[in-house]
Amino acid sequence: MKKRMTRLLALLMAVAMLLTLGACGGTDDTTDTNTTPDNTTTTPEDNDSQDTTGDSSYPQATWTAANVLASDSVYGIALHKFADLIQEKSGGAITIEVYDAGSLGAEKECMEGLQMGTVDFWVGSTATCSNFTDSQTIYDLPYLFQNAEIAREVLQGETCQGILDQMSEVSVKGLCYFENGIYAIISKDPIETLDDMKGKKIRAIESNLQTDTYAALGATGVAIAWGDCYTSLQTGVCDGISSTTVPNMYSAKFYEVGKYITETNHGYSPCMFAMSQSLWDSLDSATQELIMECANEARDYQYEQIDTMLETLQAEMEADGVTFYEVDTAEWAAACAPIYEKYVGTGEGQIDPELVEKIQQEAAAVA
Repeated sequence: MKKRMTRLLALLMAVAMLLTLGACGGTDDTTDTNTTPDNTTTTPEDNDSQDTTGDSSYPQATWTAANVLASDSVYGIALHKFADLIQEKSGGAITIEVYDAGSLGAEKECMEGLQMGTVDFWVGSTATCSNFTDSQTIYDLPYLFQNAEIAREVLQGETCQGILDQMSEVSVKGLCYFENGIYAIISKDPIETLDDMKGKKIRAIESNLQTDTYAALGATGVAIAWGDCYTSLQTGVCDGISSTTVPNMYSAKFYEVGKYITETNHGYSPCMFAMSQSLWDSLDSATQELIMECANEARDYQYEQIDTMLETLQAEMEADGVTFYEVDTAEWAAACAPIYEKYVGTGEGQIDPELVEKIQQEAAAVA
């Protein structure tokens, strides 16, 4: 027990040192998405149907792709780019029908669709994946990455690619990590210090680790579906919205009902881009290579679009009366020590401490 606690303390000290070196990392790379649903899509038609007719060397196919956010959200930007690329590069043989705004169901339902083969492609939160596998839970750890630039590079490294590959254990083929971004909190009342978190009800994704994180910060984490966030903040069901990013807050127009944004940077959220494992296994190697090429190209395109958005979003929101606050991230990270003590270890369902250490080392090397 003493040895385990020593190791946990070492991990926490590493987190605190990274945050101290890179504190106030400025505008983060976040990305969430638009939240105004545009329910204009139709019901999928024979999405898994494939044949090899036509002149293309790729199969003639129409596949479905699910996105719970709006088409112009960070999820939508990446997914629609992927659809355009694969149609172009396949010479029109492959069509991806994108269903935005949750028209194929909530994230958890769409993940189940991937497993059953009723949904072909899906983009969503890695926190949602934790309902199916422990492999992605590591990304819920608070202050694992100090900014998006570091996270982007580490996520493409060998360690995180190995984590991505573990999705096959639940019949899902992980393709790459798109970006959701760095977490912040938007609230009706100012949150400038840790003391201001006391007694607050803060929206979280349905994840025990995330709700426990808000408890460690003095608040109560409340699981609220994305589509209910606006009215929940408006009516007082919650005092703040988090487990999301500034671009998502903007696209969802949360600034209409919450005028204070605290840049806590308490989490970086990659978003999973995945497909049905059974569909992947049925494809020839050339088509698999095409899918990977288009996925990685769509990811890089999304990064560029997010960076452009972040250059203007804060100014636009400030013009609408929003006040932004920065915090001492080292202090907030220290408050999250109980999360590492509870979730990082060698017990069943815990996050491998060696894996955490590897990611921290890779992040330090990038920084």
